[in-house]
Amino acid sequence: MSRKEFDMKQFLLEKGEQVGLGVAVTLMVLMLILSLFMPNQGFFSGSPAAKAKELNERTEQLETALRTNQPKESDLPETREGKLIDLDTTLLLPDNYPTGTWFEPRMKEDKSRRPPKIYNVEEAVAKVAAVPIDTYLFRFNAKPPSILVLEDKGRKVAAPSNTGRMNPFAPLQRSMPGGMGSMMPNNPLLQRQQSLLGNPNLGALNSLLGAGNNPEYEAKWIPVDDWNEQQLTAHQLLPLRMAIIAGSFPYKKQLEEHMHKLRLKSIDAVLSETIGEGDKQSAAFDFRGVEVERMEVDANGKPISNWQDPQLKESYQVWLQHTYYPFQSEDPKYASVMPNDGKGLVMPLLREFHASQAKAPGLSGMMMMMGGRSSLAPGMARPPEAPPAEENKTKYPDVAAELPKIKETLDKLREAQPNQIAQPKFQKPNFGDPFDPRVALPSDNAAQPQLKTTPQPGGANAEQSYVPDYVLVRVVDVNVEPGKFYRYRLKIKMANPNYQRSDVASPEYKEKETLESSEWYELPQIVKVPEETFYYVVDEARGMSMRDIRALPLESAQYRLLRATAPSPASEQVVFQFHRWVEATQLSRKETERIPVGEWAVADRVFVARGEYVGRKVNIDIPIWKYTQNTFILPAEVQKPSARAGGKVPTGIDVDFGQDPPENNLILVDFEGGSRLPVPNSKTTDDSAIEVLMLAPDGKLLARNSAKDTNDKERIDRRNEVLKRIQEVREGKGAE
Repeated sequence: MSRKEFDMKQFLLEKGEQVGLGVAVTLMVLMLILSLFMPNQGFFSGSPAAKAKELNERTEQLETALRTNQPKESDLPETREGKLIDLDTTLLLPDNYPTGTWFEPRMKEDKSRRPPKIYNVEEAVAKVAAVPIDTYLFRFNAKPPSILVLEDKGRKVAAPSNTGRMNPFAPLQRSMPGGMGSMMPNNPLLQRQQSLLGNPNLGALNSLLGAGNNPEYEAKWIPVDDWNEQQLTAHQLLPLRMAIIAGSFPYKKQLEEHMHKLRLKSIDAVLSETIGEGDKQSAAFDFRGVEVERMEVDANGKPISNWQDPQLKESYQVWLQHTYYPFQSEDPKYASVMPNDGKGLVMPLLREFHASQAKAPGLSGMMMMMGGRSSLAPGMARPPEAPPAEENKTKYPDVAAELPKIKETLDKLREAQPNQIAQPKFQKPNFGDPFDPRVALPSDNAAQPQLKTTPQPGGANAEQSYVPDYVLVRVVDVNVEPGKFYRYRLKIKMANPNYQRSDVASPEYKEKETLESSEWYELPQIVKVPEETFYYVVDEARGMSMRDIRALPLESAQYRLLRATAPSPASEQVVFQFHRWVEATQLSRKETERIPVGEWAVADRVFVARGEYVGRKVNIDIPIWKYTQNTFILPAEVQKPSARAGGKVPTGIDVDFGQDPPENNLILVDFEGGSRLPVPNSKTTDDSAIEVLMLAPDGKLLARNSAKDTNDKERIDRRNEVLKRIQEVREGKGAE
């Protein structure tokens, strides 16, 4: 019988599943047997304790060997004596060998110069002040330009010759060829400033009478070329409100940045470089001013305007031109943080008016300046000095005292006691630049000599120039208005040290003349310009008898005001006391010429009825500087010469305590309280505080309380100071 052929394909189709299952079971059984029943595996692998014992024994053997084994002779390294070859590498220069196929070629050092980053101030604060500014009286548009001087009427002495003497005014017509008009851009604030400075109201001042008026001097215009230091120069007080912003600039960090980016070896090399040629030559490390932008905001900081250029430099130049030289003396404790006298970073302060200095011949404050700043060689660090004398106290606030980084820098300087402060070696003053406090007196002669000083021994850094960590930055905004709120932001500008140089990394680095900070620094504070007019619900006559009132000077405006209004106000009236800082006032109600004042004024007792404007003109006493008498006077009331009070000329001048324009005045809406008789013919009075309600131009209602106003310390102190000042002028003691 033949064997039947076996069909594998058919078999797998029919029995494939059973075959696969059988193979899987067989493999599983084999794996179980191998893993569980083989020697040293599974059930025969031994207990965990036995395995741990074996591991511990082996570990102990290794540790014992490490502790006890000592190296043998065969373990020492092979001796290499006689096997080393001497290799002379002095002539092996990697650049002489073609190693480009093995390694990346070595890059040569790049000595090309790059633009340094210009840092910005790191902190800043601002304060607002009202300061009386000392100005000379010029006629710039006259040919030749003239200055007003005073000649003593009692001594007809010929003016001394100016031969061989210093005349700082002589180059005025050359330094300012276009006169005032060329400096005045089309700006309403600057035009207002021009009207105040450029056209002194000599007619109004000359016609202004005062108690005991007796002009001792004769005013005379002379060409500026004819001025000499023995003449008494006329001075005019001009009040000025300003915002002073002070900041801290990282001076040391900026010098190091210049050194690295310019590929220089030292800070001294940075300070020794110059750019430009001839008249355009300047230090390469040269500050070129501070760029400022200002935004008006409301009391909550919400913007009212966009960021704008307040034209600080242009407006300040006008004041610099009229105050001329010297500027206000700087506090000596900040001299060490004003390298190069702060050139490019610090606006000089305008000279503050002091009557005692105005009465001295020559330039006001010149002797003080010669004994101060100019007596030090450039870069000398000035030690702290005593505060100014009582009579020379300033109304300028010490803004820099609020800067922690400046304070820390000064502390380090006191510890180091350096002789020199690092600053650029090349110095060239730029007359008329409001960011150059080092401005020298312009002269056709040789440069003004400077007194030499002997270096004083100091600390560890005494023999080298000291680089302060931070230096002072200061800008002054004279275009602020009372009652407004501002925000400021700053940028630092410097000379481009790569300007027109060929060794720069890129041609574009040498094109710009100046560089500036990449980002603005915005002052964190909102700068508020204080209100200058205050209305208090106060009756100063309350509690005063007629005897008390008659004790006042009979010729004073205060006596007339209290005497005329001594009776109680009518039922529809309430008594106010007005305070105002007066920038200028007019001679009388009929004459509109404005006379500069710069003083606080107080009107003691003014009756206002419901529905009336609160602010108004009041005849009061206020000191005014009259240059023809070279002193302060109390203006006399314009009236017939026969009208006298106790044999003396009555004093007083109209001062407007209202707002301009008139529709901006407050309106008295209503009031209640105060002294009144509740029952006819009764002596019992109801003496409660007076509550006053006033309507502001913006529709807001403002409330005042007589009890609170009466006890207001600021009001009381201000009034006492005003009355004291008036009495000193009346007695001829008000020199300042």
